[in-house]
Amino acid sequence: MHFAKEVGESLTYKFAQAAGEMKAQGREIISLGLGEPDFSTPNYVIEATIKAMQDGFTHYSATQGWPELRRLIAEDCNKAYGSAYTMNDVIVTPGIKSAVYFALAAVLEPGDEIILISPYYVSYPAMLKLAEPNAKIVNVTLNSDFTLDPQKLRAAFNANTRAILVNTPNNPTGMVLSKEEVELIVELSQEHDAYVISDEVYEKLTYSGQKHISFGLYEQIRDRLVICSGYSKSHAMTGWRLGYAVGAHDVIARMNKLQQHINTNTCTFIQVGACSIYKNEPDHIAPYVAELERRIDYFDSELNKLDYIKAVKPKAGFFYFVDISAAGVDSNTFCADLLKKTGIASTPGVAFGPEWDDHVRFSIAVPMETLERAVGLLKAYRYGV
Repeated sequence: MHFAKEVGESLTYKFAQAAGEMKAQGREIISLGLGEPDFSTPNYVIEATIKAMQDGFTHYSATQGWPELRRLIAEDCNKAYGSAYTMNDVIVTPGIKSAVYFALAAVLEPGDEIILISPYYVSYPAMLKLAEPNAKIVNVTLNSDFTLDPQKLRAAFNANTRAILVNTPNNPTGMVLSKEEVELIVELSQEHDAYVISDEVYEKLTYSGQKHISFGLYEQIRDRLVICSGYSKSHAMTGWRLGYAVGAHDVIARMNKLQQHINTNTCTFIQVGACSIYKNEPDHIAPYVAELERRIDYFDSELNKLDYIKAVKPKAGFFYFVDISAAGVDSNTFCADLLKKTGIASTPGVAFGPEWDDHVRFSIAVPMETLERAVGLLKAYRYGV
């Protein structure tokens, strides 16, 4: 198999591994690298999953996903979007990455162009090249305030554009596409007959005053739309590896063929347990988001006091993408030095696009006391000193 240059080692995991090795040697490590919620999976999901195992749901399920879960996902989407999806328009996968990858593999052909908004989730370029090695990636770089430049976006679309891959709310910036930005993407995708593949996994983690605008609301593109989501962030279920995609029936059918030959099926008892998500009120989400916002307010206030950091306050999620250009070094060098001197693990901005080598991503998915300890160390830190 040919590995394109985009299929490299994930820098998020590389720095997490280095931090783990230092921790094993007795160093105090403050992990602000990986995006894993420090909250617990709701008890009702755990209990329903244990019951599913005890009740014998330990065998194969339908390749496309457990029928009841697919039905519940479709109903939830229809309620949110005013759509008419059925369980046949839903596929359940082992994690959201699988859903995004299968969607890409289902629509891309050699020579196609696909638009990627930069900064992007670290795995997108690798997933694109694994899905179709001969596809061309066209990056659209966000403005310094992480807004979308309409002229740049228009210029990126052409007759060869097969799809645009969107992540809103965004990792790493924490930005949320505005209604106007979403509708511009909808307009251009329609005009060029392109697919929209939208990763909306952070949709429930928007801060006060912010609203997530889903592409599912736009009926005019539903025949060329795939929405990928899941429960890893909203329900602290990263280790469960459970995601899904809902969208154009022909694309979902092709994704199912891929799943048949790669995964066979997603873990049956986990799918059965996840049905409980739609049968219980998500009472945990409001306090969860309130705590995340409290942390980001604190982190934003303190980091913007530092002379080597400039930052735009996130509107969702649990990442803070900061400008460290005043340090005068690239992001890999900065993160390595920061880890060595303070024990703070972060992620180099270059992992999210070559244009962002003067940025660093911090995660706030840690207890407030850990964040306060990190702030103290960041205040004392100076590169090269």
